[in-house]
Amino acid sequence: MATPKSKPTATPGDLISGMENLAISTRGQQETLDGCPPRPGYGTAGRAINVDANMYLTRFKAEGAIVNHYDIDINPIVKVANQKRPRALLQQVWDQMVQEAKGPLKKALDAAAFDQQKSFYTPDDIPMQSDRYEVTVALKEDGQDPKSDSRRFKAVIQLAQRVDLQTIVDYCHGSRQSEQAREKMLVAIQAMNVLFRQDAAKKYTMSGAAGRRFFSEEGGYPLSNGGILYRGFQQSFRWTSDNFPALQIDTAYSAFIEPGMLPEVCAKLLGMGGGGGGGGRGGRGGRGFDRGGRGGRGGPPQGGGGHVPSIQDLNPSQIRKLNDYLKMAKFRVTHRNTDRVFSIDKISSQPAETTKFTLSGRDGRPDRSISVVQYYKEMYNKQVTKPRLPCVVYGKKNYIPLEFVKLEPFNKIAMIKLTSDQTAEIRLGLTTLHIIRHAAKPPPERQSTIQGWRMKLDYSNLPKIKAWGVEVNKNMMTVPARVLNPPNVLYGNNKSLRANFGGWNLKQVQFTKPGKPLKSWSVVSFDDRCNVQDMQKFITYFVGVLNQYGCKVDNKQPDCLMANPHGKTEFGGIKPGLQEAARAAYMKTKLNPQLILVIMPRKETGMYKAIKAVAAEGLLKPVVTQCLQSAKIKSDRGIDQYCGNVAMKMHAKLGGITHVVAHGIEKNTMMVGADVTHPPPKDGLLSPSIAVSIAAINGDNHKFTPAIRQQEGRVEIIADLENMMYDHIVNFEKNTKSKPEKILFFRDGVSEGQYAHCVQFEVAAIKRAAARFGKYMPKITFVICAKRHAMRFFAQADQDKDRTGNLPPGTIVDKQVTSPMVHDFYLQAHAGLQGTARPTHYVVVADENKYTADKLQKLVNDLCYTFARATRSVSLVPVAYYADIVAEKVRDWVYTEDTTTEAASTAPSSGSGGRRETMTFDPLRIKKRIEADAEFNNVGWYM
Repeated sequence: MATPKSKPTATPGDLISGMENLAISTRGQQETLDGCPPRPGYGTAGRAINVDANMYLTRFKAEGAIVNHYDIDINPIVKVANQKRPRALLQQVWDQMVQEAKGPLKKALDAAAFDQQKSFYTPDDIPMQSDRYEVTVALKEDGQDPKSDSRRFKAVIQLAQRVDLQTIVDYCHGSRQSEQAREKMLVAIQAMNVLFRQDAAKKYTMSGAAGRRFFSEEGGYPLSNGGILYRGFQQSFRWTSDNFPALQIDTAYSAFIEPGMLPEVCAKLLGMGGGGGGGGRGGRGGRGFDRGGRGGRGGPPQGGGGHVPSIQDLNPSQIRKLNDYLKMAKFRVTHRNTDRVFSIDKISSQPAETTKFTLSGRDGRPDRSISVVQYYKEMYNKQVTKPRLPCVVYGKKNYIPLEFVKLEPFNKIAMIKLTSDQTAEIRLGLTTLHIIRHAAKPPPERQSTIQGWRMKLDYSNLPKIKAWGVEVNKNMMTVPARVLNPPNVLYGNNKSLRANFGGWNLKQVQFTKPGKPLKSWSVVSFDDRCNVQDMQKFITYFVGVLNQYGCKVDNKQPDCLMANPHGKTEFGGIKPGLQEAARAAYMKTKLNPQLILVIMPRKETGMYKAIKAVAAEGLLKPVVTQCLQSAKIKSDRGIDQYCGNVAMKMHAKLGGITHVVAHGIEKNTMMVGADVTHPPPKDGLLSPSIAVSIAAINGDNHKFTPAIRQQEGRVEIIADLENMMYDHIVNFEKNTKSKPEKILFFRDGVSEGQYAHCVQFEVAAIKRAAARFGKYMPKITFVICAKRHAMRFFAQADQDKDRTGNLPPGTIVDKQVTSPMVHDFYLQAHAGLQGTARPTHYVVVADENKYTADKLQKLVNDLCYTFARATRSVSLVPVAYYADIVAEKVRDWVYTEDTTTEAASTAPSSGSGGRRETMTFDPLRIKKRIEADAEFNNVGWYM
């Protein structure tokens, strides 16, 4: 074994300081990636079919179409320190400026596309006497001329550049361009995206920073706890490799806060009643076995119009929760007539009746102290009927009682803030008729809906698009695709199974490779309805199931304990319960506990996270856990399926291998997956992001070990990847007696605008890690895996559909809608069980191993059948999927409710444009904790 060059272990301070250079702002647009390896050719393997893609080819009527890019700076005539200029305000100023313009300026502005910030694009010239053009706009207030200079604005217009739209077409033809030409082409793409959202933004509500998602109140579906699901569409102008660019259109669904009077909405947000919610789910068979009967349909969704309890006061905890939901929410006031829309700064901590301020005296009268309640009575003759409720604080510390606030529609609920019930109604509610119809449409319906949006948007009759000479095809693109053959799935005793529509079952099989015998373990129930006798009965049966699959259990009668999950400490009674279970396992065998089986009363996210956090960081050493639901283990219905699913997870958690495929990866290759997950959006200090890489421990590429770091929040690049990869190479060499000659790296969690930065920093980090071993230069193939995209494919022929209407597993597309320059492809490796299946987009950004298209595509498809805890192919190459799972598991340890009380340090945050106060953290916290038990990271604890 070669001796690597030593390098001092990085300290937390070293890593944090190194992260400062990685705070890169996302531009939110496509990257050309022209420096990446070119496509080695197109794939040919598989059965050829044709599919429709939700892309509409777009042409420019005239060659050499030019638009002018103007910078526009809109400021109030009387500037106020720290005055905000929200997009809605800038749009108001723009609209009035266009309305009041005359002559050539009017013509140019009528055809212009304004980005609601600092740019607009128009095919017409604006006449200028000098290098700038100035316009003054008096923004009307409630239909009247403004009463103060704060509503008067000056717009300064300057020509930035001329944009040649033909550069997009040239790129689609595969023409290599200079860096300067590529930048101009990207500006042209941006101009087209701004153009296409002009009309949509007037008819619908735009949501999201990129300005590509639009929603309508029509057909909104009430959720529980004050949420509502609105539907709409998203659109994006993109290049293709089919000689012309295209407009991509897809459906969109998002959760918002229900509009209405704020006291009633607050009651719903706090779970005091009202809102939606469907009935119970029907039953279905478990994974790993023949699918069971569908079960009865759940009850009908409940509307939001039911009785809402009247709230009279709020405690500090409730106010904190409301502030999490309502920060920056838009509202109107009802105590006076005005058409202005305001934003909530916060909910006050004190009731309206005790909130006082100094009112300036008038007509020679002295200043005086007055309560909010008294003020609204005197000034507006409005009686505050709920004086014990707090106020909304907005603007320059203005206070208004909740009962005079009416929330506007389309106040977004971040996914991280959705309650488990709300999330269930969006995800699990797919089994109810109402949500299936709205959010999980089968492919034919989704395709029809997309086509309906295309016709409704009616681009050919929009004046601005006409003025630009743009034509959008009325039909989706027809794209060639191929269906790859599935691999044989291999189990123990050389048993080979053929996947059918991406799935197979566990009948009469044994797992491929055993893990360590289960000796030191225990069972703890946090459900008082699942007693010791219930647990013992289940364990007797479950041990038999484990033995059936070849999972050896030496201790067949582990101690079974009861514990109360409730308590006054941070994790209630969960920590003492797990401590007692770990102690029982150790005392019986005098070995560190391998596993604790935890019985939960129901599927409850909060309890689950607490169990995982305590088991990882709250015990003497980290301990692997497996959670079970009480109702599942006490019912005979579906028990075989349930135990089979749990057995797969436990086998991996004991270091075993459930099944494999003959993937053909050379023994000298180390496969690596990586992901970064970011902190939830919240006020206060910025929490760290979590970076994960997970790598094969030997050339079989069937078992993997993760490396985990905390790093600067909202930074997508993995800051400490060099040290993480160094550890992976050492571990591989330890198990195989040689270092990997090839590294196949799959990177998840990178937004499209960050691809080039990812290549620049992370490939270099891998090479630096290798250089520490001396003359060692493994060949690197680096593939980005993108799941968050809007590309969808639809079968044209009935024989190319499965029973859900989706394309069959193994469908691959690498022509026409892919990059004209880079080796990329879309692969739907899985069966779409509900809704329309989303393919994963694989982009090869470095390839020193020189994979052919067919070899890499077949390899990725085959690997999707190796996910350790499933008996069906998955949508993402498993090594990247594992990295994603590890990051999500660690999220539950790191992001606790009291994180905002931590100390702070100053560091930049990605996309912030400046420095932001950031929570202090130890980048090596998780690494050091895992190293407390050498065996913990050698098994699949994250399964």
